[in-house]
Amino acid sequence: MNRTILFLTFLTLFSNSIQGQSYAEEFVNQIKRNYYIDDIKAELANYNFSSLIYPNGDFLGFIGSKYRRIKIFYNAIEKDKADPFKYYIKGISVVGNNKCDFSGELTVQSIHKAKRMELGADLMYESVGFQSQGIMIADYKFHEDKSQNHVGIFSGKMLIWWLIDRHGILHLNDVNDYSDNYKNNQHVGTWTEYGSTNSKICNWGFRRIPDSGDLDIGTGEFAVNPKYKELGWEFYRAF
Repeated sequence: MNRTILFLTFLTLFSNSIQGQSYAEEFVNQIKRNYYIDDIKAELANYNFSSLIYPNGDFLGFIGSKYRRIKIFYNAIEKDKADPFKYYIKGISVVGNNKCDFSGELTVQSIHKAKRMELGADLMYESVGFQSQGIMIADYKFHEDKSQNHVGIFSGKMLIWWLIDRHGILHLNDVNDYSDNYKNNQHVGTWTEYGSTNSKICNWGFRRIPDSGDLDIGTGEFAVNPKYKELGWEFYRAF
């Protein structure tokens, strides 16, 4: 391989990486700038977000520009003993009949406190006495098992809505889970096959999928656009 080809290959890889990062960063920045204050990560260093990284139900996800369904499952999450902002994750990805194991790291980049707290319908939680609410933003990179088929790397940004109750205990923020727009555990990023220079958009989340275009046509809950049914969504049923 001559120097020109090497340089062009590097440019392609670098461009795909930057595009994926910019896309994910812009998604979280839009949310962060509108509703949350400066980074308070240092104040929450002693909290363990492991239980919040697990969703309260199954993830919904897609891969590629045609919104093919991908199923993501987290099997194990462990907080690093030395670094309070690093977590090790093992899981499984399923696309069609292809099932892969993956493992990797999730690193908390920032934690932001909400400018004002959510108190539910008709302020039903007003007297509960929450200490604070906010979002946690992390980078993730998961490597699928190279010995398996059609494998690659997931990378991007994850966003979690959290709250701390009056006793100082950390919880997933589900105060507004009755809402049509409720979502959590949002992952925005890409999947890149090993040895490839091309990345595919790959997003997943709980209750809703971030930036899912016209895939989700639901109002009260996630609902699949019929034109994508044959891309793995044939047997999807909302509950």
